[in-house]
Amino acid sequence: MPKLPLAITALSSILATLATGTVAQTVPPIPPAAIICYAQSDQSWRVGYLHMITKNGDAMYTSLAGHLDATVNAKGVVVAPTNRPAGVDCYGKTLDELRSNGRVLDFQRTK
Repeated sequence: MPKLPLAITALSSILATLATGTVAQTVPPIPPAAIICYAQSDQSWRVGYLHMITKNGDAMYTSLAGHLDATVNAKGVVVAPTNRPAGVDCYGKTLDELRSNGRVLDFQRTK
């Protein structure tokens, strides 16, 4: 029987260590949930959804159909792709510019 309290103490110690490591991570500022861009080639609107935030603060966006992959750098500018032509009009614009045109969908904070 005395081994059970010792095991509980050890488990508590491990969980506390894991929790402390997780809490030490800082949550990056939350970028928009989605950005909306216009593709002149087929005259369609493309919606890129937030996929990932990198350790340097860049936000990666992708569409469900895979037609839009965009990166918003940590300064809030949509970066043009380097491996293909920029096919939508968002590239080179800031989030503030897109937001002022109603082309950013922000997360809504709850109370």
